[in-house]
Amino acid sequence: MRSPSPRGIIFVPPLIGGSLSQQVSAFRSLIRREYDLVSFNYSGHGSSSDQFSLGATMRDTLYMLTHTYSLCKKEQLPLFGIASCYSAIPILYAVHHLAEPLKGLVLINAIPNLSPRAVMRSFLAYYRRVFPTRRSLRTGMFAAKNYVESLFPGVVKSKDYFGTLERGRTRLFRTISEFFTLNPLEGVRLQGTPVLCLYARQDIVLEIYDAGVGPNYEKDIRRTCPQALFHSLDGDHFISLPTAKDEILRHIDSFFQPSLQAEKFSSAK
Repeated sequence: MRSPSPRGIIFVPPLIGGSLSQQVSAFRSLIRREYDLVSFNYSGHGSSSDQFSLGATMRDTLYMLTHTYSLCKKEQLPLFGIASCYSAIPILYAVHHLAEPLKGLVLINAIPNLSPRAVMRSFLAYYRRVFPTRRSLRTGMFAAKNYVESLFPGVVKSKDYFGTLERGRTRLFRTISEFFTLNPLEGVRLQGTPVLCLYARQDIVLEIYDAGVGPNYEKDIRRTCPQALFHSLDGDHFISLPTAKDEILRHIDSFFQPSLQAEKFSSAK
């Protein structure tokens, strides 16, 4: 999405089960603030090629960020990033591997790592709470379905699809294997990139990790982004409150301003 006279380009990776139009819709107001906006589809989504896996999201994001960075250099525009939920992991991976090309990165309800142990612990706690006396394979499968529904109530899902991602376009066993073995943020530390982390106080997805949102969550983020700034917000993982959405956009615009001013000053020299 182009602005007539852009002040910079914002790179926004998609969500699993989402599409590029979802991110364009969520941050359309930033285009009115004179930013260009770049998003894309992960493999296996929409009209993209190939099949989905977690490893593919890392590869796709790195490829698209490389392409976007080349556009920024050509047009002499600063490059920023915004990532929500899971997409924080592939963008952090890509930013690190490109030697930190961003002037600023905003993370919104960012999942700090894959952490299969934390997810399994959370699911077992849910299972014991909802089915305290019933133990069977059928009950376990029913509990898993309800558990996913409780975490992502706004995503249309069935045994054949999750949002726009179809099971037939997913490398299912590879994805499961990567969830337990892949550690994409190992050794990743953004030492020079300004990072703003915004997170909801009632986020049941982030509560999976350790003791939930708050000091422990911020500690997890700082392992990768040691200089991150944090702001907590009212609301849930999906930022359902209109006031929270407006607050996020104000924080983003304010956070990007110093880099824009520095870029303008540098260009004037």
